[in-house]
Amino acid sequence: MSHLLIVVIGMHRSGTSMCSNILQTMGADMAEAAYAAPGNTRGHWERPRLVDTNDAIFALFQRGWTTPAHVLDMPRGWLEDPRVQRLRATAASWLKPLLGRDRPFGFKDPRSTLLLPFWRQVFEDVDAQPTIVFCVRDPAQVARSLLVRDGMDRGQAEYRWLSYNVEAVRAVAGEPVCIVAYEHWFERRAETMARLAAHTGLPVPAAPALAAVIDVELRHDDAIPPAAALARRLHRAILANSSRDRIDPELAHLAVLLGEMKEQVQPLLVGCEALRAGTIEQRRVIGDLQALVERLRKADASPG
Repeated sequence: MSHLLIVVIGMHRSGTSMCSNILQTMGADMAEAAYAAPGNTRGHWERPRLVDTNDAIFALFQRGWTTPAHVLDMPRGWLEDPRVQRLRATAASWLKPLLGRDRPFGFKDPRSTLLLPFWRQVFEDVDAQPTIVFCVRDPAQVARSLLVRDGMDRGQAEYRWLSYNVEAVRAVAGEPVCIVAYEHWFERRAETMARLAAHTGLPVPAAPALAAVIDVELRHDDAIPPAAALARRLHRAILANSSRDRIDPELAHLAVLLGEMKEQVQPLLVGCEALRAGTIEQRRVIGDLQALVERLRKADASPG
């Protein structure tokens, strides 16, 4: 018998943690603990074993979150790499005993958005049927948040938003999905909650419990410039699909086109980021040398 598995995907800083917390409130087993952090004081609501697995896969191909190469597609044939297949077996061994209990099981980690082909293999291994929840947020607000949390350049942040959301659309095209817009938790709460409940089969939580998770202070309406045109276009198209239970052909086609564009420009972006990082390092070295020269000059000028 196939087991239900709720999988929350979406770009970092797009409300995936809040959505996971809401699903926990609805009765799903989404995390062992909240796992609060300075950048997310209400908790990440994700599973360390899952995050470690995703990080390990990215590390194998030098594509960690903190590296410029994170925007690159995985290399051809990466799923067949013996090291990835060993991680697959380990992930299946971890996941299988957790399924089929009295509560629906689920997990969330934004990095799973880019690694869904790997996790689909694991789902097959453990006979799990994924129920996908796709979280999305305005790209300009995501870029603002990444600047605050990670000091990430706006252009790089928006391109990562584009990469994640293109891959999310392509990954779920043709299958049932619940698109949850971050802003809709504040503007269309009842409608959004009803769609999420219908998609997962979980009950709508009591209003006080939901209000405790969706704090109005979590919303930012900073007066910031809009995102670049391509990101805005994709965001509008995803929002237009939020009331549907499947991706429409027009959005699926747009994601394919943007994916092809991404393949062409991403090596250039990595090169530019490497140059920027090199410039920062050069400035640091020059600053250290200047400080050393100043100390030597003072030492030479001291009496005796």
